[in-house]
Amino acid sequence: MSKFGLLKNKILNKFTESYTSGDKSKIKSILKLIKENNDLRDLYLFYEEIENLEISNKESAELYVENLEKLLSNKVNSVSKSVKELEKLVGSVNVQENELYSNIDILSESTTLKNLDKKILAKKKLVEHITSKKEVKKEIDTTLVNNENLLYAVLANNFNVLYNNTLSEDQKKKLKDIVNLTEEELSEKTKELKESILNGVNGILVESKDENLISKLNNVKKEVNTMEVSKFNYYRLTELKNGLI
Repeated sequence: MSKFGLLKNKILNKFTESYTSGDKSKIKSILKLIKENNDLRDLYLFYEEIENLEISNKESAELYVENLEKLLSNKVNSVSKSVKELEKLVGSVNVQENELYSNIDILSESTTLKNLDKKILAKKKLVEHITSKKEVKKEIDTTLVNNENLLYAVLANNFNVLYNNTLSEDQKKKLKDIVNLTEEELSEKTKELKESILNGVNGILVESKDENLISKLNNVKKEVNTMEVSKFNYYRLTELKNGLI
């Protein structure tokens, strides 16, 4: 059985691939399975919500992670049958590793002598994530397309509305082209796009004296520099570049 965090990334990619290819039947099947199982839905949304979770007190964060371990293990076990069904529906999808999700996956495993060291490290990483400031991401969400919101809309039966109202026909075509990129093409194009955006941002910074704008642009630079290579992030970068022109 796939790790749930890995499966989550695959599902999100599958939504985009299926929608841009016009094959909505696969989307409906996946959504039906998720929505009919409350534990499965809760687990999926938890993986998203923890991305923005912030607990400033380290002791509280450590306590949270310790209690989370047992809850996760029970929840994952309760959805094992549904997860196998999801794996069949999603099929083979290439995705980039999400370190946060990987650490949560490790935490949800049953503890053994073989994985004890990995679980300790995963807990440490999760505490670091939870206690870290999230201002940069909150700030950048107003500039970049937040693809995770697509899933929330999907689970609320609003995917079609959001997709059709948010993207023009030209944008839909661009999104489809992105989905068809090979990993090598994606890596090269992402590198080129990042360089182009950073050059544009640096040019604006040189000319601007607006402290508020300067602060926002510096946050944009941080986000772009740390953004991993993925088709979703490439799309977000294209939208950002269009906003800078």
